[in-house]
Amino acid sequence: MTRAKWAILVAAVCLVVTVAAVAYAAGQAKTATPKVVRAQKFEVVDAQGRVRATLGLLPDGSPSLELTDEQGKTRAQLSLYSDGSPYLGLQDAKLKTRAELSLDSGGRPSLALSDEQGKTRATMGTTSPETTHTGATEQNAEFSLVLFDKQGKVLWQAP
Repeated sequence: MTRAKWAILVAAVCLVVTVAAVAYAAGQAKTATPKVVRAQKFEVVDAQGRVRATLGLLPDGSPSLELTDEQGKTRAQLSLYSDGSPYLGLQDAKLKTRAELSLDSGGRPSLALSDEQGKTRATMGTTSPETTHTGATEQNAEFSLVLFDKQGKVLWQAP
């Protein structure tokens, strides 16, 4: 093989290797998964482009995850209060909060269940209900269970 042919062969092999390397790198760039994605807000949309979930910050800077129905109504929210205490709220189709689970700033848990009008009907954890006899407000024990009537008066509690 002459020197000229040998030089052409080497140049052709180098060109093929270079093209293959560039094509491989371009393919890797398209499929590479970043280890960290940073943003102030993420939205998940359905096939029709409607926002169904939002992960972002509330106006006070606290993080929040909101899940919405097909009409765009927020039906569930997981967030932190400004003091860092967690909160989970579940709303019905009329946007009345029907269930709330939270911890207060002291770490005490609370579960509240509400009726169709949004009035609290049962709580478990720390509550401050009115007593049925005097109308006074009192702090209950940390792990109490309280049932309320439609007007918000205590029907039953333990302890």
